[in-house]
Amino acid sequence: MDKIILLPFIISTISLLNRSGSQTFILVFIPTLTFLPVYFDTEIISGTPEIFFWSSALIPILISWAISNFKGYTYNHMDLIIFLYILVIFFGQWDNSNYKKAQKLMFNNLLAVLFPYLLTRIYCRDRMMLIKMIKIITYSGAIIAIFNLIEFRMFTNYFDRILRNIWPSYVMWDLGMVMSRWGFKRAFGPFSHPIVSGYIYAFITPLAIWCYSQNFFKNLRLGKIVLFLNFSGIITSLSRAPMIGFFIGLIIIYYGWSKNKAAISAILVIIITIALIISTPVAIKYASVTRATAIDTEQRNVAYRKEMWQAYTEVVLEKPFLGWGRFSVPSVRGIKSIDSEYLGIALSSGVLALALYLLFLSGTLKTLFNSIHKKDHDDKWARLSWCIAAGWISAIFSQATVYSGAQSVQYLFIIGGMCQALDFNKNKIEKSNKNSISDRCVLEFARVL
Repeated sequence: MDKIILLPFIISTISLLNRSGSQTFILVFIPTLTFLPVYFDTEIISGTPEIFFWSSALIPILISWAISNFKGYTYNHMDLIIFLYILVIFFGQWDNSNYKKAQKLMFNNLLAVLFPYLLTRIYCRDRMMLIKMIKIITYSGAIIAIFNLIEFRMFTNYFDRILRNIWPSYVMWDLGMVMSRWGFKRAFGPFSHPIVSGYIYAFITPLAIWCYSQNFFKNLRLGKIVLFLNFSGIITSLSRAPMIGFFIGLIIIYYGWSKNKAAISAILVIIITIALIISTPVAIKYASVTRATAIDTEQRNVAYRKEMWQAYTEVVLEKPFLGWGRFSVPSVRGIKSIDSEYLGIALSSGVLALALYLLFLSGTLKTLFNSIHKKDHDDKWARLSWCIAAGWISAIFSQATVYSGAQSVQYLFIIGGMCQALDFNKNKIEKSNKNSISDRCVLEFARVL
């Protein structure tokens, strides 16, 4: 029964007979990625990399793109950064295990990271496709949020239960896993973990704000419902970092959309300065405990993260270049959960991989602000850039205290592709490519991939 994982492959293939690659990517791949948990996988042929529902939907699109001679591809410096990031992870895994495991990891990273980014960057140059993709993402988030509200109160995860009942083999995540806070279940739907759920919703809710403000939903009432449901997805996860990140994002959107940025900047500086003066001594005192001396669960979590950074920084320095490998990081002081994406990358793949990842995050943010430059405060594309920047900064903040797993990996690079598409200037690219030997070499390299 695990062969149902090929159903998205069949649907995607049929769609490509009648629709373009961009439409299939938006109408088949995005919903498949969003609605179906990524921890269901199987080997179709023994010894080959595992296939997931989302990769099953993506492969026909990639084949179609290859047949079209990689239509629409133009080199961007971020392509190289992302590919080098994947390559360093590959060598780190090879150094710590064997070539077969490293090869599988690279195959899955190419499908999860590089190709969704590239296809989004190409397809979203068409502004109508960009709007359509954002709407599909926010509609999907709204539908999942309805079930998350049920899970929040009734403790039933339908996205997991239905598939698990028909799956013929062991699935990593336990159906009985219940995380609660303040008397409620922390809902996560198809996103594997409440932290990931909150992280994704904090990322896509600003997109719903933009769609609503531009009247892209069918009507005002539907727009309000979609916006409310996406926001409820953040709340039902009961994950503090994504919640805080989202509210930071709201401030960024308010600032970016405002005409009087100078006045708002002055007010924010005053408020932040006063808040830091008051909160810093309290925060230092609150965090200056151990897990043994913490007075409640919340303070124990703070102490845990402090001890985690102290302990695992030393582990990173033991193997700083290629890390310990994805499955070989030693457990220190009984601290098994690495609650930071940045620390996790440094541990598993080394500081070079972390540097490339941070370069991707910061470089994409710079690209976003480039796309805003010289645009009016009420320009709809500038406003979209501010909304994406809000989600992006929320993600940068969240990843300091949570890991990036499940669908959040693909979504991060999909949104990164949107950012590059917003900054795309066809005339500039054509001019720079006309006599560029290096760009032609990179294009040939992409064709080989």
